[in-house]
Amino acid sequence: MTRLRALVADDDGDMLAMVCKALRQFGADVVGVTSGGDLLEKLAEDARFDVIVTDISMPWMTGMQVMHSARTAGLPIPVIVITALRDPTLPEQVTSLGARAELLHKPFSIDELYAALRRCIAEPTHERGAPSSR
Repeated sequence: MTRLRALVADDDGDMLAMVCKALRQFGADVVGVTSGGDLLEKLAEDARFDVIVTDISMPWMTGMQVMHSARTAGLPIPVIVITALRDPTLPEQVTSLGARAELLHKPFSIDELYAALRRCIAEPTHERGAPSSR
């Protein structure tokens, strides 16, 4: 079995380090970036990530803008959106990313992150299209 590949984006260095460390402890290979532009660049270079964890508010481009661009480009990579924002429209915005998208409000626990990760990467049972090759 191959290791989970995760791409994490957050402009808060402490949060980025914490999420990356937690995912490594979960057994993932992790790449961390600090802006929406870097997130977009990493996806353009190598879209073979199993999950993306992204903050919303970041320099140059928000995590949501990047994920909508990824979806438009046909990349169905599961995503966990993390944010301290309390905008009541956020759940609907995250839902618009597809069935394999989760929203976590900061502050969150490592257990909440792991639970969101498990839900996000679980093989879908009723998703349209071809079965996953993983």
